[in-house]
Amino acid sequence: MPHLFLNRPRKYNLASGQDSAGKELFWESLNAFIYKIGGVIFIFGSVLFFPAFSAYEDLGAWSFVVGSLLYLLVTGHDLLEVFNARRHRTTPPTIWNRLEAAAAIAYVTGTVLFIIGSLCFLKRFDQTEVGAYCFIIGSLLFVAGAVVNVIQIVSAASMIRLQLMNLTAISFVAGSVLFAVASVPYLWTVESASDARELFAYLALLYVIGSALFLLGGIFNYWRALLVIEALKTRGNKRGDPDDQHGNALQQDMRAVLERRLDP
Repeated sequence: MPHLFLNRPRKYNLASGQDSAGKELFWESLNAFIYKIGGVIFIFGSVLFFPAFSAYEDLGAWSFVVGSLLYLLVTGHDLLEVFNARRHRTTPPTIWNRLEAAAAIAYVTGTVLFIIGSLCFLKRFDQTEVGAYCFIIGSLLFVAGAVVNVIQIVSAASMIRLQLMNLTAISFVAGSVLFAVASVPYLWTVESASDARELFAYLALLYVIGSALFLLGGIFNYWRALLVIEALKTRGNKRGDPDDQHGNALQQDMRAVLERRLDP
């Protein structure tokens, strides 16, 4: 599932307010490793939702629970990083800073809903309808968070980094939409056994593709983050990356234009 992606250097080391390329590389790599493991588990769990593997439905649901818990470690750390960056910010928070926090909260909330929804799919609870609602709402929160992140993509110091952010956004939004669409039919009652088997095979395929897109988006985001960290190392820049500097300038220009238009 999606997680926060931003056009600025991150402050993953919550115990320190200073930027260090080496430390950021460690935290970014650790987050990426956990995210990839969660992504692979999610794909495995999605495969078990095919009717041919109906005997292993519980294993599929538990795979979603484990994968979601791993994702929660990443999205939770992202949220703490946003608060940490805000704590060390010397200027008043802007609308973009607030949107950044809103996106992080949306990702964490969506992940928690996925955990609850996955548990509801277990046969011992047999709350498929509740689980479907959790997946739908959680997926919509992921879409909302990704859209907010997309709005913040205004510039990048290199074309490859800009395109990687775009690919990350596309992967996350597409994966979230597929999960939302695939969860809706779980609210239906299908009388025909053959129709139900065909329908749920199609839904499982959407889950597999959605899970693969989540994993792919995480890979794109990690690739972009490595380029940002490499730029910090090359420039010895302790105060920020060019992406952040260009982005802030453009955001200020955009805000000024909006204020002039709204000023009577």
